[in-house]
Amino acid sequence: MFITPKLLLVAFAIMMIIVLFPALLNPKKFQKAIKQMVSDEAQTRLLGLWILTISFLFLSVHWKLTGGWYIIIPIIGWLALIKGCIYIWFPKTIQKIAKKVWLKSENKTGILAFIDLLAIIALLYIGIYIY
Repeated sequence: MFITPKLLLVAFAIMMIIVLFPALLNPKKFQKAIKQMVSDEAQTRLLGLWILTISFLFLSVHWKLTGGWYIIIPIIGWLALIKGCIYIWFPKTIQKIAKKVWLKSENKTGILAFIDLLAIIALLYIGIYIY
């Protein structure tokens, strides 16, 4: 099966909307889930493997940093590859970052989720109308 950039961006955007929407509806429960996820090193490393899988999916579709709108896919892929490696190699650092960013307050969690959802909606627009 051949995965097109359009299909990849739309599927990724829908997946991220499904993941981030609960953070808007119930930030306290979302914080609890994030805290539980990053408190265990094995779970953090497993999440890193999933992030690596997603990065390889993006890079298998388009890996060169070329011009135009096609540059979005390799940028997401390479950044996800770096993020996955950090999750696997430095799970304690991820715990510290999660405490500073996602677990600080409910308001901050909701605001970050809203900003992320706006970025994902922009990505969805690019995937549907520009590609």
